[in-house]
Amino acid sequence: MKKQKEETIFTEHFRAFYLQYAGELMFFARKFVDIYTAEDIVHDIFLKIWDKRSTIIVEENVRNYLLSAVQHACYDHLKHQQVQDTFMNKVVQQLKLDELKQNESIKDHWWDKEKIEAVYASIEKLPSKRRDIFKKAYLEGQKHTDIAEELDISVRTVETHVYKALKFLRNSLITFLF
Repeated sequence: MKKQKEETIFTEHFRAFYLQYAGELMFFARKFVDIYTAEDIVHDIFLKIWDKRSTIIVEENVRNYLLSAVQHACYDHLKHQQVQDTFMNKVVQQLKLDELKQNESIKDHWWDKEKIEAVYASIEKLPSKRRDIFKKAYLEGQKHTDIAEELDISVRTVETHVYKALKFLRNSLITFLF
C-alpha cells in the first residue's frame, strides 16, 4: 500500500514537473530542429526520466540538466541527419553517374553510322506511299492531319500507314540493332 501511494505521489509530481518544463524545452529544441522532432526529443527525455524513476536523484538545477539533455539530443539528431543526408547524396550522385554512363553507351550504340544507314535502307524498302507518309511524319515532323490534308486522304489512313511502317521497321531492324 505504501509503495502504491509513493507511485501515485511520484506520478503527480512527474505530471507537474512535465507541465512545468516541457513547453520551454520544446521551444529551446525548436531552435535546432523541426517541431515534430523537438516534441519527440523532449518526450524521449521525459520518458527516460520516467523509466529511471526508481534511481533518479533530483538536483537543485534541474532546468539546466534538462536543457543540456535537449541540446545533446538535438546535436545527436543533427549529426545522424547529416550522416544520413551524406549517404543519400552519395547514392543519388552515383545513380546520376550511372545513368549518364548508360545514356552515353546508349547514344554510342544507337548513333553508329552503320545503324543509321540500316534504318534509312529499311525505310527505302517500304512501299512508296507508305514511305512518303512515314518520312513526312517522322523525318519532317508533320502532323497526321496536315499529311492527310496534303495527300487528300483520311487521318485514319495516315495513322494506318505510319503504324504499318513502324511495324515493318521494327521487324526488319530488330536483328540488326540487337
